[in-house]
Amino acid sequence: MQLFRRRRWPRADWFALGEAFFVLAAVRLSLAVMNFKRVERLTVALVRRLAPRPADGTPEDDARLGRAVRRAALLVPGAKCLAQGTAGMIVWARHGHRSRMTIGVKLDSKEAFGAHAWLETPHGIPVGGAEAAQFSPLMTIDPYA
Repeated sequence: MQLFRRRRWPRADWFALGEAFFVLAAVRLSLAVMNFKRVERLTVALVRRLAPRPADGTPEDDARLGRAVRRAALLVPGAKCLAQGTAGMIVWARHGHRSRMTIGVKLDSKEAFGAHAWLETPHGIPVGGAEAAQFSPLMTIDPYA
């Protein structure tokens, strides 16, 4: 599996992967059994509780945590962009960093509807950023707004 190709990751990367895996699995399960509005309310309350006064973090932290969430998504079945963005907000809050999730939509030339969620931080888009430019933002979930 490509995930474990590099066995000598720094210890912080392994811990971040473990944390992201458990958070992502819990978010994926909650999205399967609850409606999105309830998951959103629970996530915002949890993020505010974990990081009442968040800092901006560093680009290196964003890169490390973003890699962890993307790698954990390979291990959690059905962990698509919405679950990754929601889990990312929780993981960033656990580290005391500010983040927000944006949900966007698009309508392509074949009249096919598409939706995507991505995580934004003060330093960029660490989760879901590759496809974010194709979508028009519909709603933003910012726990600190």
